[in-house]
Parts: sequence; C-alpha cells; structure tokens
Amino acid sequence: MAISIATMIISTSLINGFQKEIRAKIFGFWAHVNIAPYSLTKSYEETGVYKNQDFYLHPNKIKEAKHIQATAFKAGLLKTKTNFDGIVLKGIGSDFDTVTFKQYLKAGEMLSSDSNKSYAQLIVSTTTAKRMKLQLGDKVSVNFMGKQVRARAFKICGFYETGLEEFDKQFALSSIAVIQDLNNWGRDTVGGFEVYLKEQNLFRSRINDYFLTLFGSLLSKDTYDALSAEPLDEIADDIFYRIADSGLDLQTIKYQNPGIFDWLELQTMNEIIILILMILVAAINMITTLLILILERTNMIGILKALGSNNAGVRKIFVYYAVVIIGGGLLIGNVLGISLCLIQSHFGVIKLPQESYYISTAPIDLNYAWIAVLNIATLLVCTLFLIFPSRIISGISPVKAIRFD
Repeated sequence: MAISIATMIISTSLINGFQKEIRAKIFGFWAHVNIAPYSLTKSYEETGVYKNQDFYLHPNKIKEAKHIQATAFKAGLLKTKTNFDGIVLKGIGSDFDTVTFKQYLKAGEMLSSDSNKSYAQLIVSTTTAKRMKLQLGDKVSVNFMGKQVRARAFKICGFYETGLEEFDKQFALSSIAVIQDLNNWGRDTVGGFEVYLKEQNLFRSRINDYFLTLFGSLLSKDTYDALSAEPLDEIADDIFYRIADSGLDLQTIKYQNPGIFDWLELQTMNEIIILILMILVAAINMITTLLILILERTNMIGILKALGSNNAGVRKIFVYYAVVIIGGGLLIGNVLGISLCLIQSHFGVIKLPQESYYISTAPIDLNYAWIAVLNIATLLVCTLFLIFPSRIISGISPVKAIRFD
C-alpha cells in the first residue's frame, strides 16, 4: 500500500510538473497567441501589417492580455569565417518582454535599449553557438535571399537556451529594425503581434482529461467537442472576435506547434495507466491481507459467532481492521512520496537528457489537493474491493472454526 501511493504521488507530480514546465518554456518564448496577416503557408517572408493597431495601442481592451509585443521574422544564412547554417531572425523592439525572456538568457546580455547599438547585435541559442563555435563578442554575418543577396553584419551579445532544441537551433533574436529595413518597411510596419495572457487556468482540468482519455470514444461528437474545449482556445476565439475589424488572423501557439502539445497530452495516458495499475496492486495486496487475517483469526470468528455475533457484524470487524491497515499504509506512502518529491524539487537529483526531454532536471509539481483526491480514491476503491472477499466469513461454521488449528 505504501509503495503504491508513493508511486502514484511521484508519478502524478512528475508528469504534471513536466507538462507545466514544457508549456511554460513554449509560452515564455512564443507567447500564447499570435496575431498576423492571413497566410496559407508557414513562410517567414511576411507581408507586414500596420503597427499601431487599436488592440496594440490599447491592450487593456483585451482583458485577458498581460502583454502585447510587435515582432517580425526573417530567414537567412548565418555565416562565420569557417562555418555557415540556416537561421531565422526574430525581430524584437522596445516593447519586448525582457523579464520573461531573461530566464532563458544563459550568457551575455539583452539587446541594447539604444536602437543604434542594438541594430548590430544578435542573440543566438547555445545550440547554435556550439554548432557554429561562437563566442560572446564574435562578429558574424547573415545573408538574406531575394532578388539579390543582402548581408548584414552582427556582433554576438548573448546566448539563450529554452531547452526546446527544434526552436533553439532555428531562431536568433535581433532588432526588429533590421527586418523592417530588409523588407523595405517603415518603422510603423511589423510582421505581427505576440499576446501573453494573464496567469490563469488555460487548459482542461486533470479530471476532465482523465474522463476524455478513458471514455471519449463513447461520447457523441458534440459532447466530446464541448468537453475537450480548452480555456486557451475559448479565450483566443474571444480575442479574435474583438480584433475582427483589423482583418488579421489569430492562432494559438498550440495550433502552430501541435506536435509538442499532442506529445504532452500523451503523458496523461501514461499517468492514468500508472494510477490504475498502482490502485489495482494496492487493492490486490489488501485482499490478500484480509484473507490472511481471516485465516489467522478463524478461531476468533467461530467464538464470536458462537456468542451470537451475526455475519455482518464479524465482517465489519475485519473490514474495519483492514481499513486501519490501509490508513497506515497511506500515511507512510504519503510521507515517502512527498519527501522524495521535495528532495527532487529542491536538489534536482534526477537528471534528464535535455535533447530528448527538453529539460535537464526532472520537474516536480506537488499539488496537495490532488494528492488528497488520490488518497481518498485509493481508500474508497480498496475498501470496496474488500467487501466481496469478506463474505467468506459468512460460510465459516462456528463449530468447525473453533476446532480449526
């Protein structure tokens, strides 16, 4: 029992922490919602949009928005004296959320607030730096394709690392002015906008996820669609209607990068399998324990029946005693599971290969309310499983039981 509940606490805390950590990384770098001109492709050759949109100048009109920033993207070829590789520049301006991004800055500094100085600065990922053998202060050039090849010189001012390798190896940060000039835009034209939403529950509850995973195939399409709708999508739809007059398209980062989010949702299935297996193991162990108790106390059962106790009363005694054992196991398991989670949370004992899991240390998210639910569910399920085997007491003859040795 103790091992089962400890395993459940550790697995659910680990999987939930993993999902939250990856989502936070993605949203921290890409924001929750992207607003840009309509496009049938995912090309980084943007058409441009007027910057001073009403929702940008008055972000408080979108009550869910915490921050809105203008961006632009441009694909090019990063070159050094000895190496070259493809790169996509993400152009940022003075409205960029540096506070959120600084958690990913591993070395160097952010782009200068001086627009003249930042024009020649570049922040690349540690992945790109290793691949291209770059150091802080190195000078590089980026060639941009078009009717004619145009090159821009940059100085490496910082290295970032999100842990999401497919993003890290592809993107670098530069001044948005560079892309505006390359595209022959004015300073009032940008590629699009990133919208960071306020901290709130943007995804389905865990109970909802469990229900959909287990019983989704039995539901009608309308019911399934209603239950599977996520707050993030509903907020995005609401924002879209508010900016409809702008003629711009809106997409959530989940829609733009479905692969990672689908992979994260698969972890919920793994969690469900672990929880079901552990509860079954705990229940089977308690059934075995109850049968052993009945076997060891056969004489006592006979004496109690001989003294006038009915079968229901005797069964209650054994079930109650088994529940006490369950409670003790839950207590020990909770102490063990929570202690191991706290050790991992504070000291990061378990390391992970970042190239495979996007994070270097196994993350933990201890949700004590959810742990309480696990304990109650385990207690109820195990108690229910004890009711049927306890009926064996009804078939025990008092005379034979008293003689039993």
